[in-house]
Amino acid sequence: MTQYMQGNIRIPNIPSGKVVDENGFASDDEQTFRRVLITSLQNNFGSEGCVVPSQTTANITSIQNNTYVEPATGNTIYTCQGGTLIYDTDTNQLKVAKLVAGVPTFVVIV
Repeated sequence: MTQYMQGNIRIPNIPSGKVVDENGFASDDEQTFRRVLITSLQNNFGSEGCVVPSQTTANITSIQNNTYVEPATGNTIYTCQGGTLIYDTDTNQLKVAKLVAGVPTFVVIV
């Protein structure tokens, strides 16, 4: 599978362990989660606007075409949702995924 470039927005996973210690204070995992989440939000959703994740044209095509088979139905499901925004670093264009008959297609936002 294609290795994607790291985007600018990094939302951490919610800790699966204890969120508070025996004294009722936030655990180390919870403190790390909050610190990373708040820092990411501050860096990407400030007063100067939102930073859209960036990818190469080849990676955008891979994202657009990525599918899995739904076990219960056997239907092919696209993982890219309509409305997904991404910045193409090869063409310097902002793109959005439109769903055309359920298939995602990235188009340039003009």
